[in-house]
Amino acid sequence: MHARARCRAKMDLSRLIPSMFHRRLALLMAAMVGVSLALTGKLALLTLVRGEELRAEAEARLIRRAWTPTYRGRIFDRTGRVLAQDRASYDVAVDYRVMTGQWAEGESRRLARAAHREAWAGLSEDERAGLVKIYRERLDRHIDEMWVRLSEATGIEPGLLVARARTIVDRIESMHASIAASRVESLKAERAARGLDTDEQDLRRLYARANQLIAEQKMAHVLIEGVDDEVGFELERLVGQQSTLRSGDAASAQRLDLMPGLEIRNTTRRAYPWDVVAIDVDLSRLPGPLRREGFASIRSEGVAWHLLGRMRGRVYAEDIKRRERAIEQDAALAARATDARGFDLGAYREGDSVGSAGLEYFYEDTLRGIRGARSENLLTGEVDLREPAPGLDVELTIDIMLQARIRALMDPRLGLAIVQNWHNNDKVALGTPLNGAAVVLDVQTGEILALVSTPGVPRGADWREQGYASEAAYERALAIDAPYTNRAIAKPYPPGSIVKPLILGAAAEAGVLDPSVGIVCNGHLLPNNPTSFRCWIYKQYGLTHSPDGLALTGAEAVKHSCNIFFYESGRRLGARGIAKAYRDYGLGEGFALGVGAEFPGAIGAFDGDNSGAGLQVWDTILMGIGQGPVAWTPLHAADAFATLARGGERLAAHLTKGTPVRELSPVLIGREARRQALAGLRGSVNDSDGTGHAIRYDGVTGVPIFDVPGVDVWGKTGTATAPDLSYDPDGDGPLPSTVEREGDHSWFVVLVAPEGEAPRYAIAVVMEYAGSGGRVSGPIVNQIIRAMVLEGYLPEVAAPVGDGS
Repeated sequence: MHARARCRAKMDLSRLIPSMFHRRLALLMAAMVGVSLALTGKLALLTLVRGEELRAEAEARLIRRAWTPTYRGRIFDRTGRVLAQDRASYDVAVDYRVMTGQWAEGESRRLARAAHREAWAGLSEDERAGLVKIYRERLDRHIDEMWVRLSEATGIEPGLLVARARTIVDRIESMHASIAASRVESLKAERAARGLDTDEQDLRRLYARANQLIAEQKMAHVLIEGVDDEVGFELERLVGQQSTLRSGDAASAQRLDLMPGLEIRNTTRRAYPWDVVAIDVDLSRLPGPLRREGFASIRSEGVAWHLLGRMRGRVYAEDIKRRERAIEQDAALAARATDARGFDLGAYREGDSVGSAGLEYFYEDTLRGIRGARSENLLTGEVDLREPAPGLDVELTIDIMLQARIRALMDPRLGLAIVQNWHNNDKVALGTPLNGAAVVLDVQTGEILALVSTPGVPRGADWREQGYASEAAYERALAIDAPYTNRAIAKPYPPGSIVKPLILGAAAEAGVLDPSVGIVCNGHLLPNNPTSFRCWIYKQYGLTHSPDGLALTGAEAVKHSCNIFFYESGRRLGARGIAKAYRDYGLGEGFALGVGAEFPGAIGAFDGDNSGAGLQVWDTILMGIGQGPVAWTPLHAADAFATLARGGERLAAHLTKGTPVRELSPVLIGREARRQALAGLRGSVNDSDGTGHAIRYDGVTGVPIFDVPGVDVWGKTGTATAPDLSYDPDGDGPLPSTVEREGDHSWFVVLVAPEGEAPRYAIAVVMEYAGSGGRVSGPIVNQIIRAMVLEGYLPEVAAPVGDGS
């Protein structure tokens, strides 16, 4: 049937076009029309639908772009000292095949054959091997001479260079063996999945495939990092030179590289000039038994590590995505970083360094430089030049010398930050190093002058370099000491009694307390329960702060740190009231400093809303003395005292200059409540019966804590009950956890000023599991005040004649 239809179609076509030639011509034209329609459709797709895209792609291929390097912005302290900057340097790398001897083996065969080209075909294998051996010996000597030249240029012994090369070879060969074994198993699994048996011949083929060289066996590896310009330039000159290798009996010369496989890589490294600072501490100014003549030089390392952070030399996908989002969202950055075509000249490329922590990370887009570019249109010859632009500088409020001095004061080697017998600490062994943090804040501006966390981070990459007996001991120390945690802003601490002047103002403002009328201290809050909610003086000595039955004023309660006064204040404020009191001073907000993780403060549960919901009456009682379900950081403490000194005006504590300071709601503090709070703080450290006035050393009583002449001090101690610090060596494993630290945290927070002036600076210090705030943190704060005198923040006044201070 179909055949008859085709026949009728042919007959119809024959009648219409009788000529065979014309019929073929018609068919050809029809085919051409079909092809033309297809091409037209494709052309429409390319020009109308994807025209812009393809045109841009074509134009991009006509652009040849060459990059001009740039450098990262600097980070300065408040005095103009450079804390971070790019420094040109060079890495010295050697080809892997030179290190393994493969280069010498292959080159010796090539040279032997080239020198004996005419006779080579007629030589036996033994004769050829003999000639190759001669060249191999000479090439080995040539490599030895290269190590010597490299040693002379860098000052590193040839033997050490060879040892480094052998370490690299061992590591790469181990890597290759591991990868090859994995490849074999994968290939076997593939064959098994396809139902194929594997005989010895198949196995040999599998091993041959699996043992293919990996990339690391084909590249150069760095032997020496960070040589300076002089060494780098000298080695670059050697790389371009050749030497003559005589061929012995053949009497012909062969040319080869003077330094085979040597590469000099131009690398820019981030330098931190103030990372290590040696501080001379006047020992004659130390307290009690630590006092002696002379100076101690304390070498502080990583002085600003917790602030500046670090860089890494590898770019990740998330870095690229974050940069793209920043260009899209920040018009100023886009204007600075993109060219006329919208191309990001600061985009990440392989080998770039990236800020990965601290301020280096937070200000990555600010600090990152913009490459220069020379773009040439290959079609028109048009050249577009754009000069490189360095990254923008960042200026901090920190004084790095003050920071370094405080780090030195808190170094256990000096003696202030280890357990001493006068601490009366029966929970931690004598001589145990104490970890802690210190903050110095400018009251008038909210600028942070110092933000110190101890201990510092480990300086070596290996536990052996840290002096530990085993890796397990090192891991245990890391878990207990947590050196990477910035204790000044990231670790939660119960505030203890340092909050008492703040609670005084809150209770007065809420109308639940008249600070002039006060509260009677009966030794214990509950009339019929003398064992609960006791005052510290009743607990230790069986006494009260109201022996005559008279009420304590607010100033007296702060001065004597009366628990009963503030237990009652917390109870009267209630859950909502005391939560508001803490929130008013910034708990729950954080500071957004940009230096890393921050603990924002917590009222109630850490994951709660800080509203006070769920707090019980006993919680509010304890929170009146800074205990119970409340936690903050040393920066919160310094910031709160600065707010009190300003009469309730809140200025956001900040770490960088030139950035807008956040506007914060003021804390409402009545004039009388503020007056009494400051009077209590002054009496606490200046009156002989104040809790922060004096220390007893080796039987000598009444030794004042603060003895810097010409400086007024207002302050409050705090001895805060702390949760035990436990260490679990194996997580969910069978080994039991151990309690490594227990007891109280030691607080001391002060306001200081030149004598006769209003409070100028706030200083907060906490020492973990150290016990008494006055005995431990007090002497450290006194030494910080001395450091501020040395750095010009407080006046230097000569001590009165005969004064031993």
